Amino acid sequence: MKKILVLVLMVSLLLSGCGKEKIGTDYDFSKVKADTMAHIIEQAPNPVHSHLNGEWSVIVAARYGAEIPEGWFDIYYKNLSETLEECSGELSGTKHSDYSRVVLTLSAIGKDPYDAAGYNIMESYADYDFVTHQGIPGSIFALLSLDCVGYEIPGGEVTRQMFIDHILSEEYEGGGWALMGEDPDVDITAQVIQAFAPYYGKDEKVTAAVDRAVKVLSDVQKPDGGFYAWEAENSQTVAQVIIALCSIGIDIRTDERFIKEDGWIGSYMMQYYLGDGAFAHTLGLGENSMATDQCMQAMAALEFFENGEGRFYDFTKIK
Repeated sequence: MKKILVLVLMVSLLLSGCGKEKIGTDYDFSKVKADTMAHIIEQAPNPVHSHLNGEWSVIVAARYGAEIPEGWFDIYYKNLSETLEECSGELSGTKHSDYSRVVLTLSAIGKDPYDAAGYNIMESYADYDFVTHQGIPGSIFALLSLDCVGYEIPGGEVTRQMFIDHILSEEYEGGGWALMGEDPDVDITAQVIQAFAPYYGKDEKVTAAVDRAVKVLSDVQKPDGGFYAWEAENSQTVAQVIIALCSIGIDIRTDERFIKEDGWIGSYMMQYYLGDGAFAHTLGLGENSMATDQCMQAMAALEFFENGEGRFYDFTKIK
């Protein structure tokens, strides 16, 4: 009896809410994108300085050109300004990526990160030790935010090349990157590719490292098109890979390196779609706002690639 109950529970978890139907490489994501973008905005009526219902939601809405409630971006800026004033401009003492996330958001909505509520957030990039304190994620997001519109680092002593060299120095033998462990991590490797995209094909060392990383991602991809990361399969990892590949011009619908015998990246991501614009982080669980944001970013990145509208983090394309 106990075995039967366990079996029923496992089947229930696998089937609860997540998409089961396999989709082909010609799948039209239009309806899912529209529903997901609307759901993101609905879930964040008061966007604040946060990675949940905050900056990432605002970024994808701005980059995608979504229809937003009147004054929605202004609400975020007002909330951010209050946060900056409360903390005297110090968003974090250990994670520079918090600053980079804010710079990305301000850039997406047309605000000036050199003067946000009277604070020059760009000054934080001039402290190389602070940027790199959290490891290569600091350098990854520093590059993404610096290159989203082409900012200059105040002072002139710290340069983009220093962040590029920092990331290159952490590459694993055979390709790829990780925060720890003996093997490359899919999420970190995909995010490095995103950060290196503006330099791909222009910088010889970067290009070679990215090519090695792409091979690593293809080699570790599972037969169903997905990836195993952080001791589990999840939607956010595959979303990061989609954003990365689209950023360097790889067509995930046709490139045989990322179409496996039992599925492709797009079909794998859609397994996590719960309907009504929501995505789960792991199969069998409910909606996860971060997963929903990232899967929307991935679908947007694919659309931008297919329409010739640049990589996701190219905010000069925002209309």
